[in-house]
Amino acid sequence: MASRVHIGILGAGTVGGAVHDLIVNGHLARFGVDAEVVKVYTRTPEGKPRYGTSPELFTTDPYEVTGHPDADIVVEVLGASGPDDLCAQKDWVVDALRNGKSVVTANKALLVAHGDEIWTTARECNQAVRFEACVGGGIPIIGPLTQSLSAERPAAVYGLVNGTSNYILTEMAQRGRSYGDALASAQALGYAEADPDADVGGRDAEAKLLLLASITFGARLEPGAIHRKGIERIHAIDFLYAARKGRGTIKSVALARNAGGALEAMVTPMVVPDDHFIARIDGVTNAVFFKGEVSDGGSPDAGDWDYVFVGPGAGGGATAVAVLGDVHELVARSGDTPFLPVESIVSGVSSVRPEDDLRASFYVRFVVRDQSGIVGEICQVFGDKQINVSEIWQLEHTEEELESLVGAGKGGAASDEILPFVITLEETSVGQLRQALERIAQKDFVLAEPLWLPVWRA
Repeated sequence: MASRVHIGILGAGTVGGAVHDLIVNGHLARFGVDAEVVKVYTRTPEGKPRYGTSPELFTTDPYEVTGHPDADIVVEVLGASGPDDLCAQKDWVVDALRNGKSVVTANKALLVAHGDEIWTTARECNQAVRFEACVGGGIPIIGPLTQSLSAERPAAVYGLVNGTSNYILTEMAQRGRSYGDALASAQALGYAEADPDADVGGRDAEAKLLLLASITFGARLEPGAIHRKGIERIHAIDFLYAARKGRGTIKSVALARNAGGALEAMVTPMVVPDDHFIARIDGVTNAVFFKGEVSDGGSPDAGDWDYVFVGPGAGGGATAVAVLGDVHELVARSGDTPFLPVESIVSGVSSVRPEDDLRASFYVRFVVRDQSGIVGEICQVFGDKQINVSEIWQLEHTEEELESLVGAGKGGAASDEILPFVITLEETSVGQLRQALERIAQKDFVLAEPLWLPVWRA
C-alpha cells in the first residue's frame, strides 16, 4: 500500500516550480509514495504556470502553508536577498515545526544564519529538518556523511561547491578569457545572477562549507569566522603561470580539515596540481571530497581523499531531485528520531584555528614597473618576515597579455613598462604573509596589489 503524504511548498520560483512538477508527475510514486501538494506560497501567484488551472493551491500568506491542517511536510525553497528575508523565512520554518510539520529546505543561508533556533525548535517539537539540497545541489552528500560514512573519523572535507565560480575559472583556464568576459558568459547562460557577488565573492561557498563543517566536525561557525577570498582578482595570466611553471590550474576550493586537533577552514582560490582529480572538475560541475580514518583509530590510507562525490551543483531540476529525496527519506523513516546536525559527533577537533594562523605554501603574483633591483627588494622583505622564497617564475608575455594588465593598478604605466612575475613561498602563515605584502605594496614600483593564493597540499 502506498504511503500518502501531503506537502506544502514555500516558494514557486525555479526550484519550487521544479519540485511541484516532479510531485505532480509522480516522481515519488515509484517508491510507493502518493504525494500531493496542498498549498504553495508565492508573492506573485498570478504569474505561475499552474495558477490558471489550480488557483486555489496558491497563497500570498506563508502561514497558510506552515499551518495548513493537511500538510505533513513543508518544503522551503525560497531565495533570500538579505537579513530581513532570512529572519522572516526562519519564522515560517519555526511555525511549520511548531505546527507538527517536518521541514525540507534548500536554503543554506537560512540554516547558517538561524540554524540554532531551527534545530532547537525541531528537537522540542520532535520534528525533522532535512537539507540535502543545501550543499551540493544534485550531489547527495549530507546523507553519506551522516550515515554511510559514520564509521569514519573525519580528517578533511573539501571541494568545489559553487558552480558559477567553477564555470568562470574553467573558461579562463581553457579559453584564455578575461574574468569579465567569463562572468558575462556565465550570466548569459543563467549560471550567474545579475548581482553575482555571493557566488564570485565566496559567500555561497562559505555557507555551504559551514554546513559541511557542522556535519563533519560538529563545528558551529558563524559567517565571517573563516578565511574567505573570492575569484574577482584572478587574471588570465595566473593560469599561464600555474600551468607552465606550476604544472597545475586554479580552482576555488572550500576546505575544512583537522590539523592536529584544530579545525582549519577556508574558502579561497588555490593553485592545485594537474594530477589531482579536483583539477579536472570543470564547468558548473561540483565535487565534494572526504578524507577519514576508521573509528577504531586506524591510520588513514595514503592520499588526500577516500571518497569523492561529483555531480550537478545547481539548477532547478537537480536541486528539486535532492529535495524530493529528503521527502522520501522522511516518509520512509516516519517515527524515527528526527535528524539533526552536530549531534553525537566524535571528530577529534577541539578548537578553530584563527585565520592569520593558517599555514600554507603560497603563490604570489606581482605587477610592477620594470626596473632593476625589484626582485631583491621584495625578497628582502620576505626574509625580514622570516618567510623563505621557493621559486621565482617569469614568463615571456605577449603585447596583448601586457595590455590586459594596463589600468589594473596605479601609475598609468604603459604595457612596455609593466613586468608581471610570480614568487612562490615555502610554508608560512597567512598573518606573516599579509604583513610582508603590506610593506611590499608601499614600494613605488608596485603597480597593483599583489595577488596571493595558497598552493594545494594534502
